[in-house]
Amino acid sequence: MVYKDCNIGSAKPSKKILKEFPHKLVDHISPNKIYTVSSFYKEANEFIKNSHKNKKIPIFVGGTMMYFKILLDGLNELPPGDNNLRKYLSGLMNDDKNYLHSMLEKKDPIQAKKIKPNDKKRIIRSLEIIENTGQKASLLLDEDTVHLKEKYNVVQYGIEEKDRRSLHRNIEIRLIEIIEKGLVSEVEALLKNYQISDDHPLRKSVNYKQAIGLINNEYSNDEMFNLALYATRQLAKKQITWMRSWKDLHSLSKNKYQKIFNKLKTLERTL
Repeated sequence: MVYKDCNIGSAKPSKKILKEFPHKLVDHISPNKIYTVSSFYKEANEFIKNSHKNKKIPIFVGGTMMYFKILLDGLNELPPGDNNLRKYLSGLMNDDKNYLHSMLEKKDPIQAKKIKPNDKKRIIRSLEIIENTGQKASLLLDEDTVHLKEKYNVVQYGIEEKDRRSLHRNIEIRLIEIIEKGLVSEVEALLKNYQISDDHPLRKSVNYKQAIGLINNEYSNDEMFNLALYATRQLAKKQITWMRSWKDLHSLSKNKYQKIFNKLKTLERTL
């Protein structure tokens, strides 16, 4: 939702809803750019500060659990990505899938133990940190950071559909609506109007990845639908797993929204 013109595939709220309930970090940057977790962390914290300054309660809504975790637990100041180094390291891995992991074991054995040999992205990022800072990634990534819960009263709610059949049915209905609204046309326009790099998250995102495959004649309409459906179900499963292991999370069924509203009203009176 952070990217402009990515409306249908991301199930972005309508213009009417966005006008009635102003959102931050929606339609935020051009798809020509890559929005990083570091950018999110800094901008989200700035939003929290400004909200409190204006006697408002900041509310974060979404399903990207990794971003929520980093917002809660803090983000270390690490060097920015080095695309040239990443391409070089990625090339080394093409010949031997375990080569980079073996390299990391020599340079930073503690970090290597935390990462599976086939986790190319994390291995390359770890080697990138070592190369650009001269320090072990395990030391930098384990540095203490200020947790959000140490600074603020954080209340967390997770809305979960307990009935798996109902969840899968709703996912399928939602996907049909997304396709009927013009998912493929939206992706065609994105590819035409923006320079979307090969490593851009959009190319790996659910719905966008499958639509790009259809446009590139990699599979049929039916195959695109089934692949997108499977990917969405897997994403939902992963999110539920995160939620069930999430510390201090109040899990609610989807018809218990009023409990959240009542809690927010109580918090508002304390400001």
